[in-house]
Amino acid sequence: SAINISKTLPKNTGTVIVKHANPCGVSIHKNKIESYKKALRCDPISAFGGIVSCNYKIKKNLALELNKMFYEVIIGNGFDKEAITILKKKKNIRIIDASNLKIKNFQNIVSNFNSLLFQSADNKIFTRKNIKIVSKKKPNKQTLNNLLFAFNVCRNVKSNAIVLTKNETTVGIGSGQPSRLDSCKIAIEKMNKLKSINKNDQIFAASDAFFPFVDGFEKLVQAGVSAIIQPS
Repeated sequence: SAINISKTLPKNTGTVIVKHANPCGVSIHKNKIESYKKALRCDPISAFGGIVSCNYKIKKNLALELNKMFYEVIIGNGFDKEAITILKKKKNIRIIDASNLKIKNFQNIVSNFNSLLFQSADNKIFTRKNIKIVSKKKPNKQTLNNLLFAFNVCRNVKSNAIVLTKNETTVGIGSGQPSRLDSCKIAIEKMNKLKSINKNDQIFAASDAFFPFVDGFEKLVQAGVSAIIQPS
């Protein structure tokens, strides 16, 4: 899950933190330390003991930041020697270099009840061409980029999934609920609890399936969401 998300983000900018196969923080930023800090800020409590995947080379300064938190696994597109030395100071950590891993033509294999299910991996990189705008109000480039970012993260969140973002950084994630409305509430509560938004921030939302009723939309709009992307 962590690698799949980070590999589909713009190169040399993306940081993903995953806990129990669910992303709890994702961000893209040219400054690698900012990318990590923004991802961590989304849900630092859940990040404890999780997995960090970076689609860039991990260097000394970032390694020092990573060592401030307990992680089980650190994945990077390469590591410099100083970073390896710093990270190895943590006991029982797994350090994985994924720089040569290509995600094209991957097959997912699921086993249950003496049966195997083969599926092509869900790692298509979304662009403007993959979506249809059905509202009267059209999104500008910034809004569209945030929606595509949120949608990309959302497909790797356990259903029912709701992802809230600002500035191509997750600010609230609701996952694994039988009710989509409950996932909306969890994402909003996390966003408000961590005070990760300001009054004038634009917030964007992605859902991993269509909203069956208007209550989910209403809840998101009341929380400040200005645009929503969904499969529909």
